[in-house]
Amino acid sequence: MTRTSSPEIETAFSRQCYTVDKRYLDQKPTRLGYVNTDENRARTLINALSDRNVRYLWFVRGGSGALNLYPALHASRQRISASTPKILIGFSDVTAIHSFVSHELNWPGVHGVVASYNKEMHEIDKSKKLSMNNSLNEVFEALSHGVNYIGIEPMNRQATKTVSGKLDGGNLTLVQSLFSTVYEGSYSDKIMMLEDTEVTPKQLDRTLHQIEYSRTFHPRAIIFGQFYGLNASDEEKSLYRYVIKQFAGRVNYPVYYYPEFGHGETNQPFILGHQASILCDSLSRLCSLSQTPLT
Repeated sequence: MTRTSSPEIETAFSRQCYTVDKRYLDQKPTRLGYVNTDENRARTLINALSDRNVRYLWFVRGGSGALNLYPALHASRQRISASTPKILIGFSDVTAIHSFVSHELNWPGVHGVVASYNKEMHEIDKSKKLSMNNSLNEVFEALSHGVNYIGIEPMNRQATKTVSGKLDGGNLTLVQSLFSTVYEGSYSDKIMMLEDTEVTPKQLDRTLHQIEYSRTFHPRAIIFGQFYGLNASDEEKSLYRYVIKQFAGRVNYPVYYYPEFGHGETNQPFILGHQASILCDSLSRLCSLSQTPLT
């Protein structure tokens, strides 16, 4: 199931032998640039999540304004949970929807490329550089074969030990938006993956201090992805890493750095709501993350 917005997306999917279904496409942009009103978006999404014939929901873009739908989703959780589990695919603001299906329905999802930005779409339109290194097929490969990523950098001494837990998180702004709300999840058994865009190093530093001071946010580990922009200089990249390194030195749980997911040219798929293990190599001083297949 793919929510689509252009013939180019249909072309990209059809070239990979996937069929596009637009029955839940309802686009009437609002003044804020949301795809429709909160009420209509919630109704459409709830209907899709409740449809027993739907297996995958692939978001076109980042799902701007997705947080606004959480109350309606929560109110309909019994209806939705009575349906067959769905796999949601996307990132950015879609994090709010991932949070709902993971925390309240115990359904897995994929933090990965959206339908509008991926390797196939870049081949059609070279100006689309977001997620240009990752194919649509990689999402299904992750689900069917699992994942194994190397080159993950441990940022504190706690990170050199083996860590296992359910993978959670996504966009830092959206995760932060659920703090101290009735919809905030539990993090004690989670490996949190966090990324963001259009956040300055100073803003990131402030947010990480908030996380450090939180009474409830004590995850098993955090993996930070990409925070710098597509055209960032080496100096800018280094500054974001510095902010994360400083944070890692102040907390007592493992912190890792892997800028291969998020709003960059590379956006590796991860299975949310599914166990992940991180192992470190004392010789290379780097770590790897693995997840078993879901299907």
